[in-house]
Amino acid sequence: MKILRIRAGMTLVIGILLLVGLAIGIQAVQTVQAAGGSHSQAGTTLSASKTAEFFQTRVITYDWSVEKTVTPHTLTLGRGEWREVTYTITATRHKVAEAYVAGVRGSICVTNGGYMPTVGLAITDVVEYQAGARTRGFVPLITVTIDVSANPVLDPWESHCYPYEIYFTPVPGAKSYRNRAIVTILNHSGWLGVPFGPRPASESMPLPPPTIREVDAWAMVTDTQHCPHGFTCAPSDTGPWTFYHSGTVWFHKTITNVSACDVKAVLHNVATLTESDTHETRKAEAVVHLTAPPCPVGCVLTQGFWKTHPDAWPKGHHPNDPFFRSGKTWMQVLWTAPRGDAYYILAHQYIAAVLNVANGAVPPPEVAEVISKAGEWFAANSPGVSPSSEVGRMLIRWSEVLAAFNEGWMGVPYCKYVEAGPANPPKKGGQRPEMPPGLEKRPETPPGLEKRPATPPGLENRPKNPPGSPPDQRPEMPPGQEHRPSTPPGQEKGKGK
Repeated sequence: MKILRIRAGMTLVIGILLLVGLAIGIQAVQTVQAAGGSHSQAGTTLSASKTAEFFQTRVITYDWSVEKTVTPHTLTLGRGEWREVTYTITATRHKVAEAYVAGVRGSICVTNGGYMPTVGLAITDVVEYQAGARTRGFVPLITVTIDVSANPVLDPWESHCYPYEIYFTPVPGAKSYRNRAIVTILNHSGWLGVPFGPRPASESMPLPPPTIREVDAWAMVTDTQHCPHGFTCAPSDTGPWTFYHSGTVWFHKTITNVSACDVKAVLHNVATLTESDTHETRKAEAVVHLTAPPCPVGCVLTQGFWKTHPDAWPKGHHPNDPFFRSGKTWMQVLWTAPRGDAYYILAHQYIAAVLNVANGAVPPPEVAEVISKAGEWFAANSPGVSPSSEVGRMLIRWSEVLAAFNEGWMGVPYCKYVEAGPANPPKKGGQRPEMPPGLEKRPETPPGLEKRPATPPGLENRPKNPPGSPPDQRPEMPPGQEHRPSTPPGQEKGKGK
């Protein structure tokens, strides 16, 4: 009887164990089926590690502006003339924003330690903080999903590191911070169909002191020009210029009228500022208005030619016309030595300039202005002006401008071929001496001398000027006769009659 009881008890225990085993088996099958797996599916394993660097940054953002000016901004340039202009570029830096940014950056490295590729890899990163000195636990602050698209499936035994950078607002009074990663897959051994994996965490640490980061802290300026046709524009500095703070640069530009005539043009100059980080640009333009007057025509002759060729004087001007208030004719004024009188120094060049203009030479504006002013002055004044006086210095300056014009240095060329009679000294009254009766038809060369050499034998290489005298110049008066009176003694007005 006792034995039967023992056997019955053992049978009951075995039955209970079988029922428990059957229940566990059914639950395992249901779990695998819920995950979409089968009894034959095998999983893999994961390991992970991470780095974490907490940071705190003071971010200062700048904006820039640029201005450009030019002096002078209008120019009149005859052909062959040049002038300089001065450009000024000013770049100004403005602080537009300032903010404090905290965060953590690093990488999460994951290794597949099994024989199957990973399924459903996902990484979540959690920033935690410790509220105070007496608080031991960490409180989640921000949770971020890490991008794994660079390598979403890890092959067997493959490793890959996924970088991250997370920004957050610091918690006032927080003692320290920690960064924890949650790495999961759906085919981890023992957890098929359930997200499961390692959870590496960084050590806890306080936020470091803030560093400074500047956005658009510097800028670069380039300069471009659009020089008009017919002109050349040569800058003294072409840039580019780098500005680390607000500042100014200057440069000059030489503008030359090479071939432009009777036109108006505009020289555009554009400064472009580019910010260092955002690469935003700012532009500033300075404009120079250019005027090219009608190109000079005709040619010019010196006062030495006009006073010895009265027959070449243009129509409307006669050698015997009275010269303003001088008491002399135009020809007499030309033959009057200045002897330190600024009146005659200017008068000689004025007469030549007036005759050149009447003969077809087109003067540049500055010459035309001097001719007009000199004519007005002669109409109101008489001879006897010291060159050292204030008025005398003005007359000398005018004479220098007119002399440059008469000698072909002001854009109007000197006449190379002149159709005029032979030079003749004036007789009394400033008129060219008449031909004696009976000699009107006299041959220019006496009979028998047609083939006479122009230079006597042996003097072909004689210098044109006396030794020591400037080339192509000769004194208007023989040496020693500079102070000879224009009228012989005893022949002054009212004497010798």
